[in-house]
Amino acid sequence: MPRGSPMPYLSEMLDQPVRDASGREVGRLRDLIVPVDVDYPAVAAIVLARDGDDLAIPWSQVHLEDSQLRLAVDADQVTPYPGSDQDLYLRRQVLDRQIIDLNGTRVVRVNDLHLARTNGQMRLVSVDISTPGLLRRLGIERPISSVLRRFRLSLPQRMIAWQDIDPLESGASGVRLRVPQEDLARLHPADIAAIVSQLDQYHAEQAISGLDAETAAEAISEVDPELQVAVLEAMDQERAADILEEMDPDDAADILDEMDEARAETLLGLMQPEEAEEVRELLGYPENSAGGIMTTEYVTIPPDITVAQAIERVRQEAGEVGDVYYLYVVDDEDRLLGVLSLKELVLAEPNALVRDVMHRDVLKVDLYSPQERVAQMVAKYNLLAIPVVDENNVMRGIVTVDDAIDILLPTAWKKRLPRIFH
Repeated sequence: MPRGSPMPYLSEMLDQPVRDASGREVGRLRDLIVPVDVDYPAVAAIVLARDGDDLAIPWSQVHLEDSQLRLAVDADQVTPYPGSDQDLYLRRQVLDRQIIDLNGTRVVRVNDLHLARTNGQMRLVSVDISTPGLLRRLGIERPISSVLRRFRLSLPQRMIAWQDIDPLESGASGVRLRVPQEDLARLHPADIAAIVSQLDQYHAEQAISGLDAETAAEAISEVDPELQVAVLEAMDQERAADILEEMDPDDAADILDEMDEARAETLLGLMQPEEAEEVRELLGYPENSAGGIMTTEYVTIPPDITVAQAIERVRQEAGEVGDVYYLYVVDDEDRLLGVLSLKELVLAEPNALVRDVMHRDVLKVDLYSPQERVAQMVAKYNLLAIPVVDENNVMRGIVTVDDAIDILLPTAWKKRLPRIFH
């Protein structure tokens, strides 16, 4: 580490010699230890490589002189650092690891760590995720920067404050979560999904482990199908079943359809019977049919009640349904008679009967209509959803516009669209 550097980097300090109070070299710096649960933690101990072993020494026995570490006592007077369950080893557990940048809602890799001198201590203040940080680690930052300056070019420095990140790794060989999982839970599910999508299945499961089932379900619904399956297969079966129950039945069916049959059957057995039955029904239809992509969550109303009564019914049932675009009017045997948009219902006269204000000519598809035809109808008629009926005109589900977009648009284009339907 250069002498006089007021803001040292971890990479500049590692493997540098450390001398004791008598000036004898006692080892080389192997690592720094900080407490894991502090926003800007002060170094609690240093780790020296000495005679083939590692020795942790408390910071109280260390001096920082001209940006150089030095022991305040002779080597034979060192009292080893006792350790704590809050210890975080910066080289072993943070450097080169993945972290969640909560402000930027992304996953980044630690290229270096920035420390600051404060009243005889050193504090961890930020993470360097930039290319210069990597070049510094390799010992070639200065020559590369010198060459770039000749061409009036530079590499941007990209730093993230330590308080704004969550380490991802867990367990004895990795990093424990530094701050409560609620910090991740406060993000929008789409932002959580953006983070999860950048992780492998193990770290993705770790990232959502502290989320409630509903939030986890919303986030998982946003990621690629392959990762959805991998994440749910990696977690505890009871937890996976709880998450599947919170998902739209069609989304849950899509995931289970991609799983090993035995695993899928186990998860279905752990779900609530009603939710499991809905998913089983969807799994029974061909994958490329309307039945294969429909959801069984929608609101129906009878034709002989008033608009005011229908509004009250919607108020009671809408909480159990993901999205309410239209109200489907059915008879006692669930045969489809008509349809009303939610806006039309609200604007209708309260005392009018539903049968007098509903649309009788309903655009609909059957259970085995090809997905492409269903999607084209949704697009052609600017529908937010289209009902799916069986051969007896009995309502069996709806295909929503977001599922139609899945069919019509490539995945890369779909991800550029704003999420206006959830």
